[in-house]
Amino acid sequence: MLRKTGAGLVNADLLSEVRAERTGAAVLAWARESSLVVDAFEEERLLAMRLGELAELTVPEGSDADLELTAQWAAFICLVDDRFDRSLVEIRPEEVASLFTRLLNVITGGAAGFVSGLEQALDDLWRRTAPRMSTQWRERFVADYRDFALATQEEAAGRNDRVPMGLSDYVLRRRRTITALPLADILECTAGAPWPDLPMGEDLMRGLRRALADVAGWSNDLVSAEDDLREGRDNLVTVLSRERGCSLSSAREQATAMRDDRVRDFRALAAALTALPLPGTEREGVRRYVAALGSFVTATLHWLGVTHRFDAHWASRPM
Repeated sequence: MLRKTGAGLVNADLLSEVRAERTGAAVLAWARESSLVVDAFEEERLLAMRLGELAELTVPEGSDADLELTAQWAAFICLVDDRFDRSLVEIRPEEVASLFTRLLNVITGGAAGFVSGLEQALDDLWRRTAPRMSTQWRERFVADYRDFALATQEEAAGRNDRVPMGLSDYVLRRRRTITALPLADILECTAGAPWPDLPMGEDLMRGLRRALADVAGWSNDLVSAEDDLREGRDNLVTVLSRERGCSLSSAREQATAMRDDRVRDFRALAAALTALPLPGTEREGVRRYVAALGSFVTATLHWLGVTHRFDAHWASRPM
């Protein structure tokens, strides 16, 4: 496919690749400035995540600034998550609670003061995102991030107590720890697709978001299964194997089937939402929102196949 630019016709795939690389470089520069990465090891690891490619696929029609903002939010979310999931040091629940108290203070106007680069980075992201959005959006993002924080604390406590989870409990918690819903909130801003005011379709909307979170979480688990097994962390594959008394290879096949079924659920919910009998302006708002989440699902499935975020090389030292 060719795309017309000021310089003439340019191959769209090449242009997308260039934008992704440029965005990845911008994310690295921002992460250095925010002290999210502090040495060559961490810089190389961040570049290996290929977050520019994730952002380019998620907001393909976004401006360069919105592409960078999407990738920077993704970097922040990944690095917060990895602080707990990929650390070689045992994380105590009180340490998790302390970090999230500080992060939530940043986005709720609580006590100021940065202890780490994470707070500094979040402060910068919030200042560039929240003023563009409504009060309702800010409340929803804070609620989604607070729920992620609570679920992560619950997860840390479970690891500390060595309590194995059943499948149904794991599925519910994974939906909250994947951080897909806060990032879906961010896409309302960077993809220009705000949450539609749709009372008659509220259940469908929430079902769509839950399906998105499950697809992201379960796909992530399929990619990180070996790493999680090596580090002794619960994962959809290992939970299935334990609960159903089957081999890991059989559990992986079952997890893949579950994920694929959830992708079909997402598509069915998306079709139901876009088929609602609505006036033209409302229908367009629904279409844009559903399309943005659809791009996120497609981008996530692709990105998890190419990212090097879970390579064993990056688990060679504490976070």
